[in-house]
Amino acid sequence: MSESNMSISEMLTYSTVLINCQYADGSVGSGTGFIVNLCNKPEEKTCIPVLITNNHVVNNSVRTVFEFCKADENGKPLDTESFSFNYSGAGNKWIPHPNKNIDLCCLPLGPALNELAKTDIKIFYIPLETDLIPTESKINELSAIEDIVMIGYPIGISDQYNHKPVIRRGITATHPKKDYQGQKHILLDMACFPGSSGSPVFIMNQGSYATPSGITVGNRIYLLGILFGGPQYTAQGILSFANVPNIPKPIVNIPTNLGVAIKSSEILEFEKILDPTHEQ
Repeated sequence: MSESNMSISEMLTYSTVLINCQYADGSVGSGTGFIVNLCNKPEEKTCIPVLITNNHVVNNSVRTVFEFCKADENGKPLDTESFSFNYSGAGNKWIPHPNKNIDLCCLPLGPALNELAKTDIKIFYIPLETDLIPTESKINELSAIEDIVMIGYPIGISDQYNHKPVIRRGITATHPKKDYQGQKHILLDMACFPGSSGSPVFIMNQGSYATPSGITVGNRIYLLGILFGGPQYTAQGILSFANVPNIPKPIVNIPTNLGVAIKSSEILEFEKILDPTHEQ
């Protein structure tokens, strides 16, 4: 993330994309994806850009469309203009997480970007880097209550004119250093609606933030997790945990304004698949 004339929060809005899906049964739905550079090898100046989302967002999708912001001849963003990538049939080459219990998948963007480079069309995006994923020692420095920001497309809502996502705030509802319910999850106190599945969740402090040793002046940003589900009450008053749906439905479940995110460290497992020689 290197656009020096942008704030941290503005840069983050260029890392997500709205994912629209048409499923095999004819239904349609949406979710959120975000771009990460994996297998970064600075000495070779190479990396593998991928789009990450929840597996339940794109599973059984026969046509998947996501939009990028166009760029001008100088590489600057043209916010009101977009370019759509369209994957259909065998083109849906999503790679599932190696742990089938982790609701994540990724799509390598290299082939599509290489084809686009052969045209006059330029796109603008700011990928996340894996150094935003906090190490175990940094996680242990966090408090039980941290301010968090989620960027995505709840109910498919976005600033369509400027092709920008929606930014929402909340707090951690369980300590990030703990594995919620024994899984690589974190509970969030935040309103989570259909379309938010796959949204990146950040700890983002600008100006100052609290640490075990006191107040630190400066900025701090971590990619904390990826939203995938949350507890809901059914119309009968039964509490259940489920994936955040990607298909809008009549209101039969009542959100509890809580969400569950997969810990961001699970993203690094994709590097073992994409490049087994990459150093972890």
